[in-house]
Amino acid sequence: MAAPAGDKMHSAGNADGVAFGAKSDAFAPLRFSTEDFPSGDRVAILRDILRQKFIGIDIEPLPGCPFQVDASVRALPGLGILSAFTLGARAQRTPEHVADGNDCFWLGIVSSGACIISQGNKKIVLEHGEATLMSAAEPSEIICPAMSRSVALSIPASALVPLVTDIDRAIMQPIRRDTEALKLVAAYLGFLKHEIAMATADLRRSAANHVYDLVALAVGATEEAAAVAQDRGLPAARLRAIKADVIDNLGRSDLSVDSTAARHGITPRHVRRLFEAEGSTFSEFVLDQRLVRAYRLLTDRGLAGRAISSIAFDCGFGDLSYFNRTFRRAYGAAPTDIRAPTKR
Repeated sequence: MAAPAGDKMHSAGNADGVAFGAKSDAFAPLRFSTEDFPSGDRVAILRDILRQKFIGIDIEPLPGCPFQVDASVRALPGLGILSAFTLGARAQRTPEHVADGNDCFWLGIVSSGACIISQGNKKIVLEHGEATLMSAAEPSEIICPAMSRSVALSIPASALVPLVTDIDRAIMQPIRRDTEALKLVAAYLGFLKHEIAMATADLRRSAANHVYDLVALAVGATEEAAAVAQDRGLPAARLRAIKADVIDNLGRSDLSVDSTAARHGITPRHVRRLFEAEGSTFSEFVLDQRLVRAYRLLTDRGLAGRAISSIAFDCGFGDLSYFNRTFRRAYGAAPTDIRAPTKR
């Protein structure tokens, strides 16, 4: 019952790894899967990777259960992101681990399935779409008996504590799946997977700040932090979520500001305002992304035998002459001029 693991494990990021509260600007993901490790060494290798690249924890299979972990780790300045598919796993941060002095907080979000989380004298069950805040400064346990997908966001205490009304009270409180800020966190993370989101160090730092705003709102922001989030984190998250939605739907001929607004539960005017605030328009973004995708497909040697009209259509262009004109205007050459040579 293996889940798709994406790329096989490879080195990425800086040599020191990605720990909670990491200072690295590296954003290249490290992907790994227990399926790629020798069966007798899987637990030891997994523990070592997580210790070096994320946080010190013991992870082991549950007795009598199939065991699998497929995961990826990314790092922004002051923000760690761990995405994982797990099956039959128990993760523990023991008192020995807590002695490392790491006092960051992390927001655990269950994307599918269910996880049993314990910290202090509290135990909660999180299901699809739910989340909770935990502290790396206290022992904890996470049990995933069946197939589940989850995301853990690590945030330095120095960044989150000033934004939250009562951080101690927020720890281990279930956050409902219909919490608007939590839904925006999930949508924002979807956008961060795209290259355009993380093109520069400034964008990565801004993204980390936006995530701080949204997490604070989800767990209980101070009045001042909530006001800042309304002007900074929330609009940015909505725009990123819309952009991610556009990118995922570029091939649809009916992609429009009206249909996109409807999917996000806001008005078309609100969508237009979000783009106007950064000096752009919805239509310009759609066209730019369609052209970028077309360029990538045209320069892919593996697709050299595919008709240009087919590529244009798959990128959402219904008129080939319009595609040719806009492509030449954007890249200074016709699609046929930049076509990758056929493989030999």
